[in-house]
Amino acid sequence: MAGLIGLVGCGSTSPGEAQSPAPATSASSAASPAPSTATPSPTVAPSVQPGSPAQVCSQAGTYLTAVRTGEHSGYDEVVFQFSGTLPGYTVERVHAVYSDPKGTPIPLAGQSYLRVVFRGTSMVCPQPLHQTYTGPTVLTPYDPELLTVSAAGDFEGVLSFGIGLAAQGGYHAFTLTNPDRLVIEVSHVALGKFPGIWDITSWPQYWATQYSWLNGHQPWLSSPSFVVQVWAGGYGSGSVVRQVSANTFKVTKPDGKTFTVTGVRPVSVPGPWVITKIA
Repeated sequence: MAGLIGLVGCGSTSPGEAQSPAPATSASSAASPAPSTATPSPTVAPSVQPGSPAQVCSQAGTYLTAVRTGEHSGYDEVVFQFSGTLPGYTVERVHAVYSDPKGTPIPLAGQSYLRVVFRGTSMVCPQPLHQTYTGPTVLTPYDPELLTVSAAGDFEGVLSFGIGLAAQGGYHAFTLTNPDRLVIEVSHVALGKFPGIWDITSWPQYWATQYSWLNGHQPWLSSPSFVVQVWAGGYGSGSVVRQVSANTFKVTKPDGKTFTVTGVRPVSVPGPWVITKIA
């Protein structure tokens, strides 16, 4: 079922074949193909309604007014909407996204990333000074492929965003008018059944936990021995945990019962470790 939501705040990994659209490694305003079909209508109104350039900012220019995401059959999408004309843009797959101008890593859930850069635009009107886009700067829809959209910089006419994806599937960028929009569609990729059986038991739950972990919450989740110790009842429980191999542990409970606990980090990038078997 298709749907669009406005930008809101936060809060087995082998990719299958992309279903739709065609794969791409990068896209830019110089080579953006025209869409073959119209973008589906939103089922939820945008958090920021578009307006004319005069309504958005008294100073002439191009300004970001809205960001939306949607889940569809076979693909997810993110839409960046502007007043005035559409600015120049590039979309490329990267190993990480860094803030502009600081250069610090931008936390993004997932294990594949896109960097979107607009040139000659901003989300701030300089005169009188105010935001033309007033929504929060991080979106975490946790759709099948599209997981995170985060602002990465608005500096000297360069506006950038990072997009976190569940896997390295195909993507397709194109523009629409009335109002001016950049649409990025990302193909759904089959990840398979989530391997975790305790505490974290689904892909959406894992992505939310990974994003929280990337922001500094519960750093112990990436430590296999710590996760097993928590499963065993915590460090004050009296349980004895002995590591047998990198991902296998022997646990002896206070009553003498013993268990073999195994697990895995289910993604190709840093993130929480999950328990996959208890015997």
